[in-house]
Amino acid sequence: MSWFIPRAGFLERLSDEEKMRLGQICPPRSYNKDEAVFMTGDRCDELTIVLDGMLKIVRQGPSGRERILHLSGPGDILGAEFLEDEATYKADAVCASDGVTTCPINREQFVQVARELPRVTLSLVGSLAAHLTHLEDQIESATAPVIVRLGRVLAWTARRFGREEPGGWVRLNSELRQEDLAAMSGSTRVTVTHTLGQLRDLGLVEGTRGRYRVKLEALEAMIEDLLWES
Repeated sequence: MSWFIPRAGFLERLSDEEKMRLGQICPPRSYNKDEAVFMTGDRCDELTIVLDGMLKIVRQGPSGRERILHLSGPGDILGAEFLEDEATYKADAVCASDGVTTCPINREQFVQVARELPRVTLSLVGSLAAHLTHLEDQIESATAPVIVRLGRVLAWTARRFGREEPGGWVRLNSELRQEDLAAMSGSTRVTVTHTLGQLRDLGLVEGTRGRYRVKLEALEAMIEDLLWES
Protein backbone atom coordinates (compact mmCIF):
# COMPACT_ATOMS: atom_id res chain seq x y z
CA MET A 1 0.00 0.00 0.00
CA SER A 2 2.16 2.85 -1.26
CA TRP A 3 -0.34 5.45 0.00
CA PHE A 4 0.04 4.32 3.61
CA ILE A 5 3.03 5.39 5.73
CA PRO A 6 3.20 3.73 9.16
CA ARG A 7 4.78 5.54 12.12
CA ALA A 8 6.16 8.31 9.95
CA GLY A 9 7.60 10.19 12.93
CA PHE A 10 6.15 13.34 11.41
CA LEU A 11 4.56 14.76 14.56
CA GLU A 12 7.62 14.15 16.74
CA ARG A 13 9.71 16.45 14.55
CA LEU A 14 7.39 19.45 14.96
CA SER A 15 7.48 22.12 17.66
CA ASP A 16 4.37 22.94 19.71
CA GLU A 17 4.02 26.21 17.78
CA GLU A 18 4.17 24.42 14.44
CA LYS A 19 1.59 21.87 15.56
CA MET A 20 -0.72 24.65 16.70
CA ARG A 21 -0.46 26.57 13.42
CA LEU A 22 -0.88 23.37 11.40
CA GLY A 23 -4.09 22.70 13.30
CA GLN A 24 -5.33 26.20 12.46
CA ILE A 25 -4.62 25.78 8.75
CA CYS A 26 -5.89 22.19 8.66
CA PRO A 27 -8.59 21.77 11.34
CA PRO A 28 -8.68 18.27 12.86
CA ARG A 29 -11.64 15.96 12.30
CA SER A 30 -13.11 13.59 14.89
CA TYR A 31 -14.74 10.21 14.30
CA ASN A 32 -16.48 7.52 16.34
CA LYS A 33 -16.02 3.78 16.15
CA ASP A 34 -17.16 2.19 12.84
CA GLU A 35 -17.22 5.54 11.01
CA ALA A 36 -15.34 5.60 7.69
CA VAL A 37 -12.59 8.13 7.09
CA PHE A 38 -12.59 7.15 3.40
CA MET A 39 -13.81 4.31 1.22
CA THR A 40 -12.41 2.34 -1.69
CA GLY A 41 -12.72 4.34 -4.89
CA ASP A 42 -12.97 7.72 -3.15
CA ARG A 43 -10.78 10.37 -4.67
CA CYS A 44 -7.48 10.61 -2.80
CA ASP A 45 -7.25 14.40 -2.62
CA GLU A 46 -6.14 14.76 1.01
CA LEU A 47 -3.14 13.73 3.04
CA THR A 48 -4.46 12.38 6.34
CA ILE A 49 -2.34 12.37 9.50
CA VAL A 50 -3.69 10.17 12.29
CA LEU A 51 -3.50 12.06 15.59
CA ASP A 52 -5.34 9.73 17.96
CA GLY A 53 -7.26 6.46 18.04
CA MET A 54 -7.02 3.36 15.86
CA LEU A 55 -8.23 2.71 12.32
CA LYS A 56 -8.38 -0.50 10.36
CA ILE A 57 -7.47 -0.48 6.67
CA VAL A 58 -9.77 -3.05 5.08
CA ARG A 59 -10.94 -4.46 1.77
CA GLN A 60 -14.26 -6.13 1.13
CA GLY A 61 -14.13 -9.72 -0.07
CA PRO A 62 -16.44 -11.21 -2.75
CA SER A 63 -18.87 -12.29 -0.02
CA GLY A 64 -18.93 -8.78 1.43
CA ARG A 65 -16.87 -9.75 4.48
CA GLU A 66 -14.13 -7.29 5.32
CA ARG A 67 -10.48 -8.29 5.53
CA ILE A 68 -8.06 -6.19 7.56
CA LEU A 69 -4.90 -5.28 5.66
CA HIS A 70 -3.34 -3.07 8.29
CA LEU A 71 -3.97 -1.20 11.52
CA SER A 72 -3.27 2.51 11.72
CA GLY A 73 -2.64 4.67 14.78
CA PRO A 74 -1.15 7.98 15.95
CA GLY A 75 1.64 9.23 13.71
CA ASP A 76 0.58 7.24 10.65
CA ILE A 77 0.00 9.03 7.35
CA LEU A 78 -2.70 8.02 4.85
CA GLY A 79 -3.15 9.26 1.31
CA ALA A 80 0.49 9.74 0.35
CA GLU A 81 -0.55 9.96 -3.31
CA PHE A 82 -2.83 12.97 -2.75
CA LEU A 83 -0.81 15.17 -5.13
CA GLU A 84 -1.34 12.79 -8.05
CA ASP A 85 -4.15 13.57 -10.45
CA GLU A 86 -7.03 11.08 -10.37
CA ALA A 87 -5.55 9.11 -7.46
CA THR A 88 -8.10 7.00 -5.55
CA TYR A 89 -8.04 4.98 -2.35
CA LYS A 90 -7.52 1.24 -2.79
CA ALA A 91 -9.07 0.26 0.55
CA ASP A 92 -11.44 1.49 3.27
CA ALA A 93 -10.23 3.26 6.41
CA VAL A 94 -12.70 2.52 9.21
CA CYS A 95 -12.42 3.61 12.85
CA ALA A 96 -11.64 0.65 15.10
CA SER A 97 -12.03 2.73 18.26
CA ASP A 98 -13.84 5.78 19.54
CA GLY A 99 -11.99 9.05 19.77
CA VAL A 100 -10.27 8.88 16.39
CA THR A 101 -8.82 12.25 15.38
CA THR A 102 -7.16 13.06 12.08
CA CYS A 103 -5.54 16.08 10.47
CA PRO A 104 -6.51 16.21 6.77
CA ILE A 105 -4.41 18.34 4.39
CA ASN A 106 -5.71 19.11 0.89
CA ARG A 107 -3.64 20.58 -1.93
CA GLU A 108 -4.49 24.21 -1.22
CA GLN A 109 -3.72 23.77 2.47
CA PHE A 110 -0.48 21.99 1.60
CA VAL A 111 0.65 25.03 -0.40
CA GLN A 112 -0.19 27.31 2.54
CA VAL A 113 1.66 25.04 4.95
CA ALA A 114 4.69 25.04 2.63
CA ARG A 115 4.64 28.84 2.56
CA GLU A 116 4.11 29.46 6.26
CA LEU A 117 5.66 26.38 7.84
CA PRO A 118 8.61 25.24 5.71
CA ARG A 119 9.89 22.93 8.44
CA VAL A 120 6.59 21.08 8.39
CA THR A 121 6.95 20.50 4.67
CA LEU A 122 10.53 19.28 5.13
CA SER A 123 9.30 16.91 7.83
CA LEU A 124 6.68 15.51 5.45
CA VAL A 125 9.32 15.03 2.76
CA GLY A 126 11.48 13.22 5.30
CA SER A 127 8.58 10.93 6.14
CA LEU A 128 8.03 10.15 2.47
CA ALA A 129 11.73 9.36 2.04
CA ALA A 130 11.68 7.07 5.08
CA HIS A 131 8.70 5.31 3.50
CA LEU A 132 10.97 4.09 0.70
CA THR A 133 13.04 2.21 3.26
CA HIS A 134 9.84 0.74 4.71
CA LEU A 135 8.82 -0.52 1.26
CA GLU A 136 12.26 -2.09 0.77
CA ASP A 137 11.85 -3.91 4.10
CA GLN A 138 8.42 -5.15 3.00
CA ILE A 139 9.87 -6.50 -0.25
CA GLU A 140 12.67 -8.23 1.65
CA SER A 141 10.29 -9.83 4.15
CA ALA A 142 7.97 -11.07 1.39
CA THR A 143 10.30 -14.04 0.82
CA ALA A 144 10.74 -14.83 4.52
CA PRO A 145 9.15 -17.97 6.01
CA VAL A 146 5.51 -17.63 7.06
CA ILE A 147 6.43 -17.99 10.73
CA VAL A 148 8.63 -14.88 10.37
CA ARG A 149 6.02 -12.87 8.47
CA LEU A 150 3.23 -13.79 10.88
CA GLY A 151 5.51 -13.23 13.86
CA ARG A 152 6.32 -9.74 12.60
CA VAL A 153 2.62 -8.91 12.25
CA LEU A 154 1.90 -10.06 15.79
CA ALA A 155 4.97 -8.31 17.23
CA TRP A 156 4.27 -5.05 15.38
CA THR A 157 0.63 -5.05 16.48
CA ALA A 158 1.66 -5.73 20.07
CA ARG A 159 4.18 -2.87 20.02
CA ARG A 160 1.71 -0.40 18.54
CA PHE A 161 -1.57 -1.37 20.16
CA GLY A 162 -0.80 -3.91 22.89
CA ARG A 163 -1.26 -3.86 26.65
CA GLU A 164 1.51 -5.22 28.86
CA GLU A 165 0.70 -8.08 31.20
CA PRO A 166 2.78 -9.91 33.83
CA GLY A 167 5.42 -12.38 32.71
CA GLY A 168 6.50 -10.55 29.58
CA TRP A 169 3.17 -11.02 27.82
CA VAL A 170 1.50 -8.32 25.73
CA ARG A 171 -2.19 -8.56 24.91
CA LEU A 172 -3.32 -7.35 21.50
CA ASN A 173 -6.09 -4.80 21.93
CA SER A 174 -7.39 -5.43 18.42
CA GLU A 175 -9.44 -8.44 17.37
CA LEU A 176 -7.69 -10.03 14.40
CA ARG A 177 -9.27 -13.07 12.77
CA GLN A 178 -7.11 -15.65 11.07
CA GLU A 179 -8.25 -14.26 7.71
CA ASP A 180 -6.94 -10.84 8.79
CA LEU A 181 -3.61 -12.27 9.92
CA ALA A 182 -3.33 -14.09 6.60
CA ALA A 183 -3.93 -10.89 4.63
CA MET A 184 -1.49 -8.90 6.77
CA SER A 185 1.25 -11.53 6.51
CA GLY A 186 0.76 -12.43 2.85
CA SER A 187 -0.32 -16.00 3.58
CA THR A 188 -3.45 -18.15 3.62
CA ARG A 189 -5.88 -18.89 6.44
CA VAL A 190 -4.92 -22.57 6.53
CA THR A 191 -1.21 -21.75 6.76
CA VAL A 192 -1.81 -19.15 9.46
CA THR A 193 -3.80 -21.68 11.51
CA HIS A 194 -0.89 -24.12 11.30
CA THR A 195 1.71 -21.44 12.08
CA LEU A 196 -0.22 -20.14 15.08
CA GLY A 197 -0.14 -23.70 16.39
CA GLN A 198 3.63 -23.71 16.02
CA LEU A 199 3.93 -20.43 17.90
CA ARG A 200 1.66 -21.76 20.67
CA ASP A 201 3.82 -24.87 21.00
CA LEU A 202 6.86 -22.61 21.37
CA GLY A 203 5.13 -20.73 24.17
CA LEU A 204 5.15 -17.45 22.21
CA VAL A 205 1.41 -17.02 21.54
CA GLU A 206 -1.73 -17.69 23.54
CA GLY A 207 -5.38 -17.24 22.65
CA THR A 208 -7.64 -17.87 19.69
CA ARG A 209 -10.60 -16.49 17.74
CA GLY A 210 -9.12 -13.02 17.33
CA ARG A 211 -8.02 -12.58 20.94
CA TYR A 212 -4.31 -13.13 21.34
CA ARG A 213 -1.41 -12.28 23.56
CA VAL A 214 2.25 -12.72 22.71
CA LYS A 215 5.52 -13.19 24.59
CA LEU A 216 6.84 -10.13 22.82
CA GLU A 217 10.59 -10.05 23.47
CA ALA A 218 10.95 -13.80 23.00
CA LEU A 219 8.92 -13.61 19.77
CA GLU A 220 11.10 -10.82 18.40
CA ALA A 221 14.24 -12.76 19.35
CA MET A 222 12.95 -15.83 17.49
CA ILE A 223 12.26 -13.71 14.40
CA GLU A 224 15.79 -12.30 14.44
CA ASP A 225 17.29 -15.78 14.86
CA LEU A 226 15.31 -17.17 11.92
CA LEU A 227 16.23 -14.22 9.71
CA TRP A 228 19.90 -14.64 10.63
CA GLU A 229 19.78 -18.34 9.78
CA SER A 230 18.19 -17.65 6.40
